[in-house]
Amino acid sequence: MKTKDHARFYIVLVKAWVKKDHKFLLAQRGNKELHKAGSWSLPGGKVDQKDEPDVLRKSLKREVQEETGIKARLVARIPETETYVYQQNGVKIFKRVVYFLMEYVSGKTKNHSFETEEVAWLPYKEALEKLEFKGAKEVLKRAKKLLKESKEQPKLL
Repeated sequence: MKTKDHARFYIVLVKAWVKKDHKFLLAQRGNKELHKAGSWSLPGGKVDQKDEPDVLRKSLKREVQEETGIKARLVARIPETETYVYQQNGVKIFKRVVYFLMEYVSGKTKNHSFETEEVAWLPYKEALEKLEFKGAKEVLKRAKKLLKESKEQPKLL
């Protein structure tokens, strides 16, 4: 989307690698989704358009719980963001994705949103194979590295 002065507006998304023991949480997008229906992805969603402190973290916690039925705590922000552009109905859509690493606290995946087809805890290699988004696969690799580093020097948010 552009304005008369050609400024671009980005839809900002937050996504998380949620870890429990030696598995990672994935959500299968609902069949009625406009973009990539039925594909497996990281839980998360659009950031609330509110001017408040910690809007990224608050949006992430809410989205993860809504989509998956899981409560998780933030461990770290994965430093890189992903930016991409696609067209929908002839309009360019600009998106920026901010990634986080989270750890399971409580909840059951059977309590996921009706908008999510399925939620699964998967071992690293299986999660990597199941993901359909290249950027998310790269983030999983960085998240695994962050987990190793956080064991050496914990940096909790």
